[in-house]
Amino acid sequence: MPLKRTPLFVYQKIIIVFFVLMIPAYAIHIGINYMGFSFVKKQILSSHLANANFYAVQLESSIDFIRGRQLEFLNDSDLQKLGFMSDSLDKFQEIMLVKSIGEKLATIQNASPYVINSGVYIKSYGKTISTRGGVKNLPNDEWSSVKSRMESGMNKAVYYSKDTIIFVKSSNNDNFVSYLELSVSRFQQTLRQLVQGGSGAGVAIIDEPLRTPVIFDEADARIIGTMIEQLPDNKIGEVHEYLQVRANDETYLILVTALHSYGWKLLTYVTEEQITGPLKKFNTWFFVLFIVSFIVIFLFSFSVNRMIHKPLYKLIQSFRKTELDHLHMSAPPQRDNEFDYIYRSFDNMMKKLNVSVRQNYEQKMALQQSELKQLQSQINPHFLYNGFYNIYRFCKSGDQETAATLAQRLASYYHFITRSGSDEVALRMEYQNALDYCEIQRIRFSNRIELQYDKLPPHLHPIQIPRLILQPVIENAFEHAFEHSSKGGILHVRIVEENSRIVFRIEDDGAQLTDEQIRLLEERLKMTSGVAEKTGILNVNGRIRLKYGEESGVAVSRSPLGGLRVDVIILVQGGWKNV
Repeated sequence: MPLKRTPLFVYQKIIIVFFVLMIPAYAIHIGINYMGFSFVKKQILSSHLANANFYAVQLESSIDFIRGRQLEFLNDSDLQKLGFMSDSLDKFQEIMLVKSIGEKLATIQNASPYVINSGVYIKSYGKTISTRGGVKNLPNDEWSSVKSRMESGMNKAVYYSKDTIIFVKSSNNDNFVSYLELSVSRFQQTLRQLVQGGSGAGVAIIDEPLRTPVIFDEADARIIGTMIEQLPDNKIGEVHEYLQVRANDETYLILVTALHSYGWKLLTYVTEEQITGPLKKFNTWFFVLFIVSFIVIFLFSFSVNRMIHKPLYKLIQSFRKTELDHLHMSAPPQRDNEFDYIYRSFDNMMKKLNVSVRQNYEQKMALQQSELKQLQSQINPHFLYNGFYNIYRFCKSGDQETAATLAQRLASYYHFITRSGSDEVALRMEYQNALDYCEIQRIRFSNRIELQYDKLPPHLHPIQIPRLILQPVIENAFEHAFEHSSKGGILHVRIVEENSRIVFRIEDDGAQLTDEQIRLLEERLKMTSGVAEKTGILNVNGRIRLKYGEESGVAVSRSPLGGLRVDVIILVQGGWKNV
């Protein structure tokens, strides 16, 4: 079964059209924002790439300069003379040569801020000369440290430790070995100047053949190691664009720049967030614009709703309530707008309609009083006869208590239905009369009928309702469910409250009525105004609808007990306070 589509209000259609017209503007703005975002991001990355290339060139030139001075030093005449003629030199000549060599080593150290120690091992002389330790006989700690690293065989030119990088160069069958110690911390200080991105950015120097970091910040060691592992072999070389890798649950942009000396690579990395973070301010402003636009749409919608839809909707609601017989409606006054004339016309129409309805209502009330008198006059005389006969029978059998109870119930019952006066009574009296009738019938049926009923809530006692709206329904249950059955029976009387609606639910377990008979009875209840019969359930249904409207009345259905369920429904607009 296809779902019924709810029609849109006119003001809703206006808002939808307005919103649809805004979509192209939003789409163009998003496109421009995305293009600008991509362009600025590309420019930032290009600037980083240029800085990295520039630094790589400067660093490589500095290292080449240091290595060049080291090679020149190995060919120095004073060094050669000390190495080959140390045995034939007098003490003064030896001191002067050592002093000259020390000064040249100091010159090499001062040539670069990275060099923290410059030294030379002279095998034939049996000593080392360095800017840190001066002249020392062999063996000594400085040369032992350099020698142990040379013997490790990692690299014939460069050796690494945690704090230093040692450049080694030998000549003349290892008779001369020049070594330069470079400070890793000074390299790190210089490298930090290359990136100013805070904790999310960094730089390192990698030994490509070993695929291990040489110069790096200890805090970033794990990140750098993860990056190197993710770089393919064909990407460890020089690249001219950033690569994306994942490390520590973040995305990093990596640039690898070649330092051709000794197979070093300059690895520059930065989190993607640091590149795109500043650009996201544009997205923030876009969302601000987006929200402001929605606020504008909301204010526009609110204005249309307040100035057009709300007055029109109130007028429509007034018409709808009029359709439900709420004829005392009046449209809210409006000033200085187009709805004022419509509202005044509506009020005039309602006044004229009320006059006509009042006249018709008075005629119907007169008819209702006539029907109530007719219902009172149709009390089955056999019911009274059977009651007296049962009293006689109980007295003869000596059951005086039952006879007294039956007599009291009959007196109360007939006093209620034969009394004259108002057509309305307190709900307490109406409900008690129905229970009296049930007790009389139970005694008549030799107490084989089980009665279960709800106690009437105290706050419902004083409510005024039409007389005889419950007893005819219960009488119907005894007549059709239990009259022609020799077995026991069950009768339920329930009270259900729902806001301004109260339901008296009468159910039995009789099986005499078929589903078709119940369906026909339900159709007759819906057509009360056209049904000639004015007694029993149909009479009750008509009087309730006349009093409380079409949403009230009597409804029938199959009871869970197996018999008939009758709901006497009273719906009062505004709640029980207004009954």
